[in-house]
Amino acid sequence: MKASRYHQTGKPEVIKYEDVPDPTPQAGEVIVRVKAAAVNRLDVFLRSGATSMPGFKMPHIGGFDIAGVVESVGAGVDPKRVGEEVAVNARVTGPAAKGKLDIIGIARPGGFAERVAVPAQCLAPKPRAYSWEQTAAFGCVYLTAYYGLVLQAQLKPGETILVHSGGGGAGTAAIQVAKAVGATVITTVGSEEKCEKARTQLRADHVVNYKKDDYQKVVKDVTCGRGVDVCFDPVWGETAAKTQDAMGMRSRWIVLGMVGGMNGSIEASKLLFKEITIKGIVEFYSDEAQIAGAWMLAHRDLVRPIIDKTWPLAQLAEAHRQMESGDVFGKIAVTP
Repeated sequence: MKASRYHQTGKPEVIKYEDVPDPTPQAGEVIVRVKAAAVNRLDVFLRSGATSMPGFKMPHIGGFDIAGVVESVGAGVDPKRVGEEVAVNARVTGPAAKGKLDIIGIARPGGFAERVAVPAQCLAPKPRAYSWEQTAAFGCVYLTAYYGLVLQAQLKPGETILVHSGGGGAGTAAIQVAKAVGATVITTVGSEEKCEKARTQLRADHVVNYKKDDYQKVVKDVTCGRGVDVCFDPVWGETAAKTQDAMGMRSRWIVLGMVGGMNGSIEASKLLFKEITIKGIVEFYSDEAQIAGAWMLAHRDLVRPIIDKTWPLAQLAEAHRQMESGDVFGKIAVTP
């Protein structure tokens, strides 16, 4: 089969489209013929060498957000599953994980290939209303939004939320989840074009071009000086001090990324006297019931992934370049 993989970390050109052996299903596994896979920021970080994860090794086939059709099954899996249209939940749990953080596309070969072997327990039904690309684009970012906002922050109807980087995959998901809950959404994006898309495609209530305008002023005006109840923050770093000033009394600050830098400056006194809760989250730590709860949003068609562009699998390097450029609204997908 064909796959896009890399034998060393570096710039996008290390990704090579090449022939690799077809996967063979082990006991309890299935082979999924990939229809689409989504690109995530972590894919870029791993390829560049900016970070690593447990079990990561090279040559590496990335891609942990996968949608496709069950093509064959291993021992112990019902043969009737052949032909099922499925999404793949990236985290492997139970005995198959052998007590480790075991993630398809990181510790195992992923979906940037024509076929992928996955434990049958990782399969979820494809939502009827979704395209293949939308199905692939759901897993990581909508699980993150659901896990962070609904389960951890316990966002309530009528509350006000600040979503940083509202044009990114996680940001677009968070806006939709927050609107489904019934919250008022303030979001930051980096261009006027993204402002328009956030208003029209995502129904964000207040959109701020952070390169031109001050989101702190918008927060103050919208909340009558009180501050937001929740912040969904994939940025951290250099924005942390300003974000802290935008937080309200007993607010919840969900930190899920650090594209603005590893280190952020905050004041202990503001943290204390506002009783702000800062919660770091990793969506891969979700359990099976939590993952199923997130997928219910898709099956009820309460949210819908935004696909910015679909690239051929042979051009995965170009998909990585697009993500690194920041010229993305929503998700990037690849198809074999």
